[in-house]
Amino acid sequence: MSEAHEEAARRHFDRWSRTYERDRRSRWMGEIQRRALDALELTPTDALLDVGCGTGAAVRRASPEVARAVGIDLSSGMIEEAGRLAAGLTNVSFDIASAAHLPFDDGAFSALLCTSSFHHYPDPDAVVGEMARVLAPGGRIAIADPNRDRWEVRAADRFLRRFEKSHVRIHAAGELGALLSRHGFTDLGVRRTLRGTFLVVRGRRAA
Repeated sequence: MSEAHEEAARRHFDRWSRTYERDRRSRWMGEIQRRALDALELTPTDALLDVGCGTGAAVRRASPEVARAVGIDLSSGMIEEAGRLAAGLTNVSFDIASAAHLPFDDGAFSALLCTSSFHHYPDPDAVVGEMARVLAPGGRIAIADPNRDRWEVRAADRFLRRFEKSHVRIHAAGELGALLSRHGFTDLGVRRTLRGTFLVVRGRRAA
């Protein structure tokens, strides 16, 4: 992530952390997140990483289903709120980190989630490379983001590129699938939700 985009994203999400999970936009994003979590088919032995976790709603939701759940976000405001909301959950942790430089060992996780943040990444190839690196062979991934295949999403993309400094680009289903395939993911699948305006792209790290 370039320094300019990183700083813009940090400021944007630090401000949003004050109302995140409580405003209208966050509530419908929560539905997308639930569908992406369902696509991972979590098990009690899983170690889950949520990239761009916000205030940690998915991490908290997954906590009873997995052995360990970790969230990372660029925004210190989001991470501070995530820690507060997850107080008492012993298998949960959060870190401030960039999606392009994940601070974890190779193969540290068996499941990885990324919802509604992929369009903020200037170097999506590097991000997917990092996601592949920290997933163990056979590990599952689910990326949920707006669907560029829809004309109204392309219009929103043009607007956001002009007026929201943290926004980079919304991708089409084929683009996300190609990215995952290039980094060794197989068993790819796409689900469309919210009348086709959002995608959940899932895959499995090759053994």
